[in-house]
Amino acid sequence: VKMPGVEGDKSKEEVIASVGIKREEPDGRDDSEDKVKVKIERAADDYDVDDFDENRLDEVLVDDNNEAVGIAPRRPQPPQRFCPYLDSINRHILDFDFEKVCSISNSHLNVYVCLVCGKYFQGRARGSPVYFHSLEHNHHVFMKLESGRVYCIPDNYEVLDSSLADIKHNLNPTYSLDQVRSLDIDVKYSRGIDGTEFIPGTVGLNNLKNTAYLNVLIQALSCVTELRNFFLLPQNTKNIRSPLVQRFGELLRKMWNPSAFKGQVSPHELFQAISVESNRKYRSDVHSDPAEFLNWFLNSLHRGLGGSNKRNSSIIHKVFQGLVRVESKKAKIKKSDENERMIMDDMDDEDPWDVQTTPFLQLTLDLPATPLYADERDKNIIPQVPLLTILHKFDGVYEQNVRGVLKRFRLLELPRYLILNIKRFNMNTQFEMEKNPTIVSFPIKNLDLREFIDIPEGQNLVTRYDLVANICHEGLVTKATGTNEVHDKGIAMKEGVFRAQCLNKAQDQWFLMDDLHIQEILPQVVSISEAYIQIYERSDLTAARNALKPTNVKAEVKMEQASS
Repeated sequence: VKMPGVEGDKSKEEVIASVGIKREEPDGRDDSEDKVKVKIERAADDYDVDDFDENRLDEVLVDDNNEAVGIAPRRPQPPQRFCPYLDSINRHILDFDFEKVCSISNSHLNVYVCLVCGKYFQGRARGSPVYFHSLEHNHHVFMKLESGRVYCIPDNYEVLDSSLADIKHNLNPTYSLDQVRSLDIDVKYSRGIDGTEFIPGTVGLNNLKNTAYLNVLIQALSCVTELRNFFLLPQNTKNIRSPLVQRFGELLRKMWNPSAFKGQVSPHELFQAISVESNRKYRSDVHSDPAEFLNWFLNSLHRGLGGSNKRNSSIIHKVFQGLVRVESKKAKIKKSDENERMIMDDMDDEDPWDVQTTPFLQLTLDLPATPLYADERDKNIIPQVPLLTILHKFDGVYEQNVRGVLKRFRLLELPRYLILNIKRFNMNTQFEMEKNPTIVSFPIKNLDLREFIDIPEGQNLVTRYDLVANICHEGLVTKATGTNEVHDKGIAMKEGVFRAQCLNKAQDQWFLMDDLHIQEILPQVVSISEAYIQIYERSDLTAARNALKPTNVKAEVKMEQASS
């Protein structure tokens, strides 16, 4: 038998032996034949063949390692530029946000989408779910989700038509470097196929049940220009195997797609990857703390990108990592003669401080305790505190008692994007989760951290930041009682609402993001919210971007200098 792709001739028996099928016992069937059957059926999708038939063993293809790799194809149908069924495509129901799994077999292999009804099916060979669906429902146009190639079934020829380009772009949006660079400079408006207007990058996210904590973080991280640009360019992650990294990149590319069919996106595939990566710690049926999830998410992305403890080993550390000096020593413990309670006191000034340098991705800020008692006149007054006041935790002088250890903090290096976590949820003495409603007053622009960092002599260090994203929690909390602080936080937060307030940099306009609800808001509304997580952009990055908005020959040079 002449084997395609294999030098020389082979007899039928040699072919059978090469694929490991033993035919010596006429009454029995060796299990190695089943293995070949599986291999052939998997390869059948790339050939115009029927299901496995042992009478076609003459046509089994083997590679150089004598492994069965498929069946010799019949004469292939040439691609056609005209298909009579293209008018049956229904773009209104196409949705590529969900898990790519066959609706019949639940298989992830060789999945196609029916461009007529939007359902997912496996294979396209005769006898496959795609084949039967085409015959039963008279649907003939299918797209392979992995490659974006379109086929007419059951005729089984590839369709080449320029009118399909918009569908392929919605399946897998792609961007050029110039397009990515212009996202925060050029104001863009888009219109979905239903006529709804939307702004690319400022789109709603579906709540999958209890995933508001995920939605607000995705919206906030989408405002980090350097992180977003990295994931919008597929060449940066094409060799990364981590499903979490791949799904996050796909979601960002869909959110910023100016040619999207609709102005909303579902994070379904990303959440599936999160659930698997976290061993189901984060599930759609459980409320979670956005601050704790953010810490896990950034570290998981860092590992998925191949990052290490080395500086700038991933885009996560390059964008968010800073350095803080931590000084610590044990506090002196003594008894009070009055009530025999244990209290803490400072050690003698001569006791040395243990000094360590620690990298950070976010800074946690503590709110002052709310008063236990209030008179009738003050009971409805919400306490307020300036952001700079709670930032004094990092002035190198303020001492904090942490479980019997005195600690002082001082910033050594500032990141390009600064994440602040204002700690609002704590366990009280009755083991109940409580929310601190204190309003933190903060500047939208020009937050100056100069007094919290040591600036080497002769260096012109940039210490000012501008707010680009603010996550707030509105409403009361449920009195969750227990000993699992992480679990109880989720229970406590379910009564309130997490919302993201994000800056559209091209328009210099703030938007309120509440799942699918998008609304323009004033900066003054942002400054009086119950801020929980904030993301600040270093002011030199902001200035370089703003310099590109008007025609400026030197602007690109400034942007390159700010990025270096």
